[in-house]
Amino acid sequence: MERMSAKQFQTYFKKEKKGKKYNNRKLVLDNKKFDSQSEADLYVELKQQEKQGLIESFETQVKEELFAYDVHICNYYVDFKVYLPDGQIQYIEHKSKGTVTASWRIKYKMLEAKYKEDKNIEIRINWYRGYKIINRK
Repeated sequence: MERMSAKQFQTYFKKEKKGKKYNNRKLVLDNKKFDSQSEADLYVELKQQEKQGLIESFETQVKEELFAYDVHICNYYVDFKVYLPDGQIQYIEHKSKGTVTASWRIKYKMLEAKYKEDKNIEIRINWYRGYKIINRK
């Protein structure tokens, strides 16, 4: 019985490189990092709406601290926080089907519960499926 050298063993059992978990491409626009092309497209769309005066301003990757019974549980980063001319605020979470995890669902429900009573704040999800974006409140 012949023995393999360490180098032969490594080449024989070499693992294939896996692709990215969600098959996304990270992008950088205006020195801001985006997790996917569709999220960057939404950023460009919001910039155009800001120029047209449809929205006052917006922020990306806004940190929200989530508490339960006055105990800090976690931080949640919302994709976009949009300020509307009438004083309302929209939190927009841009998701595709594959990126919805159990921990994300819990954090999202905690965010909804945090602003449940505030009528000036709207939380919505942009579901991205292929080339179609479906808005949902």
